[in-house]
Amino acid sequence: MNKKIFIWIIVLIVLILGGYYLFKNYTPSVPANVQNTASSSDEKVNLVYAVHWALKDQTDGIYKNGVLKSKGLKQYLDEYTKLYPNVEFTVKVIPYGEYADTLQVLSDADLAPDIYQIYSPWGVSYVKNGILDTPPQDIKDDVMKNYISTAGVNINGEIWGIPTEINTNALLYNKDLFKEAGIATYPRTWDEFVNDAVKLTKRDSKGNIIQYGVAFLNEDWQVVDPFLSILFSNGGKYLSSDLKKSLFNSTEGVEALNAELSLFKKGATDTNGNFFDFGKGTVGMVIAPPWVKATFAGNFGDKFESTVGVATFPVFNKPATMSYSWFMGVMGKSKNKEAAWNFLKWFSTDVQPSGTTRYGDLLAENIGAIPSRKIDFESHKDVLGDFFTKIYVDEMKNTVAEPNVLESNNIKATLMKEIQAAWAGKKTAKEALDSAAIEVDKILERQ
Repeated sequence: MNKKIFIWIIVLIVLILGGYYLFKNYTPSVPANVQNTASSSDEKVNLVYAVHWALKDQTDGIYKNGVLKSKGLKQYLDEYTKLYPNVEFTVKVIPYGEYADTLQVLSDADLAPDIYQIYSPWGVSYVKNGILDTPPQDIKDDVMKNYISTAGVNINGEIWGIPTEINTNALLYNKDLFKEAGIATYPRTWDEFVNDAVKLTKRDSKGNIIQYGVAFLNEDWQVVDPFLSILFSNGGKYLSSDLKKSLFNSTEGVEALNAELSLFKKGATDTNGNFFDFGKGTVGMVIAPPWVKATFAGNFGDKFESTVGVATFPVFNKPATMSYSWFMGVMGKSKNKEAAWNFLKWFSTDVQPSGTTRYGDLLAENIGAIPSRKIDFESHKDVLGDFFTKIYVDEMKNTVAEPNVLESNNIKATLMKEIQAAWAGKKTAKEALDSAAIEVDKILERQ
């Protein structure tokens, strides 16, 4: 064989074998900000995601005429698993009323989920108990730069997670029931609110309420939050600035609770009322956060906008209402911390062609909440500016943020119990608030 031909054959064989080796061992690159180290391994990673969302619109997406209109949580998780086939998800739904204690119990039992979503004030106790993972520095830097507020996620001067949503309170009213009762427009002041609630109330022959002027619910966001909004509107304070003493039993606080009690004394509501019956058309008004939008939109269907009116919180003394926030992150006992943080970066920071993040879309379009990330807040003007959410956005200028305080869950539970005792006529406003203050101050002493 010609020597030159032999040499070329040897070179060709080397090139073929070398190319095959490179192809076999090639791993496609992933953008640094969403890189998932688990994606380069065949080992399966199962991320347990603990949420408090229970509505199908939130988890399974919004469909219209059988066509997916807006992705739910599960569609986004499916999208991620297609990008990273070795990552799987288990969604664990924990009801809001059980979430705070359940997360701690699961951590103590070494059964913690990988990813959490929490009401910001709960975070103080979780940080003290060491059950949350410290976010990577790039996430901390992103939070400081790209969010409307970091107050809820800032605990002891450190960033502990990714802000998710901002919530305020506003008044929802049934336009049809208003018209039927001869009420021309929504109430601007607390006195007008009480008077309208009385006019809207109907009873059966036995004196039982069959149409509530206003209704509440046996949850802290429906017992404590409305009271705090009236308190702030009356110029009062919840806790001292150093978080060492309760101030809600001040003169302003007693006046605020008495204002709320007038609804019960005048027969516009009782302790049997159900906030969510507003969606059944048997409640005239409710004090509500923005995330109930999806629920009531489902209840009223095509008549949602024509039936439901949204107005600013009724003024007691000056425009003011309470606001609160949530944040998400990774549990300290997660066995998949890096994979969990990488997913959250993809979910909450990766900007889509729409100019929004996936998590921002989920919050604004499905949950009905106000997203905390600047780009999502600015780019969802069609949703945040609609007839429902616009009022909540406008109310942000009048809000007083709930403080992050140790054992906030126990503090609110204590105050809730005493407020409900006053609702039931077992205590006066002063007696209830003074009793709550004594117990809350004991909790605050443990700070």
